[in-house]
Amino acid sequence: MRKKRDVRFLPIAEEDIAEILDYIALDNVSAASTFFDKLEKKFEYLSEYPQAGIKRTEKELSKAGYYSLVFGNYIIFYTFDSGILTVHRVLSSYRDYLKFF
Repeated sequence: MRKKRDVRFLPIAEEDIAEILDYIALDNVSAASTFFDKLEKKFEYLSEYPQAGIKRTEKELSKAGYYSLVFGNYIIFYTFDSGILTVHRVLSSYRDYLKFF
């Protein structure tokens, strides 16, 4: 069994998630709840398998050790070490995400 890392969210990542949930809830509160449950499971999965995402190749992101994982229409940007997985941003895949770093 793999060792799970603690998951830490930067405040901006928490804001990203709150904005996404608010946006989904405008149309369907139940869908927002379901989305959040699935997102939590994705973070749990990443805590155990952080290399499941792809290492970012963009100069700015690669230098900082960023990985990402696509989740529906969103991209989870994170870094990890032996004990902690840090979620930096959760952004729409339709946006120019590089301007957020």
